Parts: sequence; C-alpha cells; structure tokens
Amino acid sequence: MIKRIITAVIMLAVILSCVFWLRMYSLIITDLLIMAFAIVGGYEMYKSLKKKSINKAIIEVSDGSIRVKEFKLQPMLLPIIICMVIIYPLIYFFSELGLVITLATCTIISLIILVIKHEKYNIADVGATVFNMVYPILIMSILVIMNHSSMGLFSIFSTFAVVVMTDTMAYFIGVTCKGPKLCPKISPKKTISGAVGGVIGGILGMVISYLMFCQFNLFSYMPNELNSIFANIPLNLAVLLPLGAICSVIAEFGDLAASIIKRKIGIKDYGNLFPGHGGVMDRIDSFLAVIPVMYMVFAVIEFSLNIA
Repeated sequence: MIKRIITAVIMLAVILSCVFWLRMYSLIITDLLIMAFAIVGGYEMYKSLKKKSINKAIIEVSDGSIRVKEFKLQPMLLPIIICMVIIYPLIYFFSELGLVITLATCTIISLIILVIKHEKYNIADVGATVFNMVYPILIMSILVIMNHSSMGLFSIFSTFAVVVMTDTMAYFIGVTCKGPKLCPKISPKKTISGAVGGVIGGILGMVISYLMFCQFNLFSYMPNELNSIFANIPLNLAVLLPLGAICSVIAEFGDLAASIIKRKIGIKDYGNLFPGHGGVMDRIDSFLAVIPVMYMVFAVIEFSLNIA
C-alpha cells in the first residue's frame, strides 16, 4: 500500500507539473508526456495480445479429415510502430484529420502485410493490429488535440480530475462500505457501493475544476493564449455536473473493459512500470473511455461559440 501511494504521488507530481508549469513555456512538453503514455501503453497492449495464454485449439473438418490447428493472435508490429512514429506530427499539423490519416495508412499497411504473408497472418491478426492502434494510441492522442484547443487547459484538467476522483472515491468508499459485488466475474473486488462512490467522485472532480477555473481563476498567471477561454465561454455547473456523472460511469466501464481484456488474455497487469500500479495501460484504461466523450463535448462548445 505504501509503495502504491508513493508511486501515485510521484505520478501526480510529474503530470501536474507538465500541465500547470512546464506547459506555460511550451505546449509541446505536455504533448510529449501524452505521447509517451500512448506509445508505452501501445507497446504493453502489443505484448499482452501476443501472450501464449490466448492460444486456442481449432478443429478444422474438410475432405473427411479432421485437423487440429492452433489459434494465436499475432498483431503486426510494423504498422503499430509506423502508427507510433507518424501520429504526433500528423495530429500536430492536421489536427483531427491526422487521426484519420494515421488509421487509414496503417490499416492499409496491415492489409498489404496480410497479402504478402498470408500464410502467417489472418484477418483476426489485422483486427488485433487495428485494435492495438486505436486502443490506446489513437484514443490517447486525442488529448494532444485537446491540448492545442482554446479550451486546452480546462478540458485536460477536468478529464484528469474526473477520472482520478472517480477511481479514488470508488476505492475508498468500496473498501469502507463494501456490500454486494458489482461484476464478480470480471473484477471480484469492485462493489456496487464503490461504483456509486465513483460517480460521486466524478461529480466532485468536475466541481473542483469549475471552482479552480471559473470561480477563483487560479490560472490567471498563465499567458493569455493558454488561459483565454473563461471570459467568453459560459461554463456552469448545470452543464458540468451531469458531464462529471456521465464520465465517471464511462470511466468505470472503461476500467471493467480493460479487466475483461486482461482476463481473456490471461494476465494480471499489462506491465510493471509503476510499482504497485502495474503498467501504463493499467493507469490509463479509465482515461481511454472518457477522453473521446470529453473531446466531443468541448468540441461542441467551441463550435457553438464560433458560430454564435
């Protein structure tokens, strides 16, 4: 427990320093932190999908004969590496279009490899490759787009606050209140009380974001281009509280989805980079579910302001 807490404090210190201090000097510093999580998480997912425990025997019947074939997912490493290399520059110069170009290009490369090495790979391997690129690399990269938007600081901080508070409150209320299990076959330790606590935590995370930015304006020291949204964007609790509650529920589903994947491929953690916390994927699984929702909501707000 002590190791887990120390690791969490160090992680928070690094992330918050990049978002609230180093970001003042260059947005690229925050971009690089985001991409580091995306790339390491992508590598962890690649290794996990190749685990031997996913092997299954397939009985093939043809011409009156029975053959037993071994099935093993084999995500293609080359398209995944190319995705990691080109995703940031494409997003930096083309924003959302960069995501589409990256996915399309790397998917075509996967299909070319399938044709050339059809005896080694099958369509399931192409699916695993595309899945590996989308989850987590492309989804995590959406944060880079958010970072460069006019609502960059608030959108990133509120996403972070909602997910962290959801996980924290779910853990402490679940341990304290206990009660019936939420999904015992997926995650035996999670309880219904913890899930309810997580929703409360998500709402609190959004309240904290609102107070820091919209009420007390604690970031007025930042350059105008990094802190220019709050004078003309009508953010209020009537919008933010439901958003916090919805995103907290989505975050919990994201956590459960990551747990299902780990169970299916027979691993406990995606990695061991963070003592007591597992790997990068074990830390960003909830974020991956929330990021697209937050991006869409803030994109709609920006669009509404531009046409007003």
